[in-house]
Amino acid sequence: MLPVEYLPLGAILKATIQAGRTRLAISALCALLIAGPILARTLAGTGTLDSDVWFLLATGREIARNGIPHINPFSIWPGQGMVAQQWLHDVWLWAWYTSGGYTAVAVSACVPAGLLFWQLSRLMLDAADGKLSPAALAFCLAVPSVRICMYISVRPTVWTALLCTLTARILLRYLKGGGRRALLRLPAIAVAGVNLQAAQWPLLAACAAAFALPCPHELANPAARRAWSARAMPICAAVAAMCAASLLNPYGADGSLYVLKSLGEASYGGAIVEMQPLWVPLDPLFAVPVAAMALGPIALCRRSGAKVPAGAVAMLLVGIAARVLHSRCMWIAGLSCGLCCAFGLAGALGEPVAHPGRAAAAAGAAMALLAAVSGLAVSLAPQSGGEAGLLSVTESEMSPIFSALYDAGPDALVFSSDVSVYNQLEWEGFKVPCDMRPEIWGERIAGAGAKSAYRGIVDVLQGSTSLKESTEDWGWELFLVRDDEADTLRSGGHFDELAHGGGYTLFELPEDGE
Repeated sequence: MLPVEYLPLGAILKATIQAGRTRLAISALCALLIAGPILARTLAGTGTLDSDVWFLLATGREIARNGIPHINPFSIWPGQGMVAQQWLHDVWLWAWYTSGGYTAVAVSACVPAGLLFWQLSRLMLDAADGKLSPAALAFCLAVPSVRICMYISVRPTVWTALLCTLTARILLRYLKGGGRRALLRLPAIAVAGVNLQAAQWPLLAACAAAFALPCPHELANPAARRAWSARAMPICAAVAAMCAASLLNPYGADGSLYVLKSLGEASYGGAIVEMQPLWVPLDPLFAVPVAAMALGPIALCRRSGAKVPAGAVAMLLVGIAARVLHSRCMWIAGLSCGLCCAFGLAGALGEPVAHPGRAAAAAGAAMALLAAVSGLAVSLAPQSGGEAGLLSVTESEMSPIFSALYDAGPDALVFSSDVSVYNQLEWEGFKVPCDMRPEIWGERIAGAGAKSAYRGIVDVLQGSTSLKESTEDWGWELFLVRDDEADTLRSGGHFDELAHGGGYTLFELPEDGE
């Protein structure tokens, strides 16, 4: 008797079982790709926290107590202007802190993360007309997830990713016959974007404008060209409305044009790693992820014969270019890559999701739970000294240094070899010469004659200026350096050690020191 797999029904059953195993394996792998990086960061002790949390909380506290700041309340030099470009997110974090301390702050990332993956799932399903199987949906979510995961934190980038996803959903719905009324939501999205993260609201307008682009075949045929023009004009009008709506922020034009006024400051010297071009950390290997993100979606779409809107392709190409120029833009490339993959995977890898709405809600709930667990783990896990709570332990360990700074007086000018420490000093109530928002200290935002020590400190760290020369220029009185750098100051004999804690050592220059 022939084995069962040689019989027609047996062959079908065996193929079905093998296909089911393949889809299950793909789903499991994609789930690992989504959850793995987040869990890895949690195990490494970072999770949803970030060193930016200090100035985010400090700014939120300032706004809650004194209103929107137009003069920098953290600058040691009085009278400098300021644009708190993340003011709404700062207030959001402060509200969480007042309700539950540092633990609540760490957990707060679960809200935008859950909303993002809910809407991201809906976007992928919309692109595929609801024809994504569970395995295909998992794959389309995994592609952006591995790039977005580092921003599932207390920073406002996840909010911008959520708004970008909503923008793409609105435009897809419009292109598929949803009517012009759908475009009326775009100005509200621009208002939310400019108040949550003014530096990236233009991305939302660019995303919308991309969907006004024609497909190549629409330019060759007069009738198709007229149809494209009729379709694109409402989008252009909506983009213009978004630009006008961006003025609805506490700083008006300064908030709307924040990204233009801040160009060049944060990337100075390549000191901020995520502002470096992709080829700096990866060398020639940077071509590998770029090629995969560009060729992968194209291959999927060509194989399936899917018709991808020109806007989605433009988003992919611009996202990849932005990622190459600045590593921090990797989430933009990941989101657009996942969107293009959704077009190519429509109808593949099994039967479509039976209940798309429930599947999207489940994806959002799962990510919210994962982000909450990550925040709780980092906030409650015992640190090296046995005390729980990463932020509270950091604050406790740094207390000897804070005490020495209080004794030195409010006008003491502190040099720090780690600029991110200035963030925490702001939270503790000290005045600082700069922080990890170098753009708000530049003259284009802070005003003519504004002073910022950021570039001077970067020059010292990169060796183009000596610490002695910098001290002569800036008048440094105190020197806060990492422990592994402290021996250099001790060996010179020109500095007195004042305090030690949290991995840092504080020195002062004696009155008769050179």
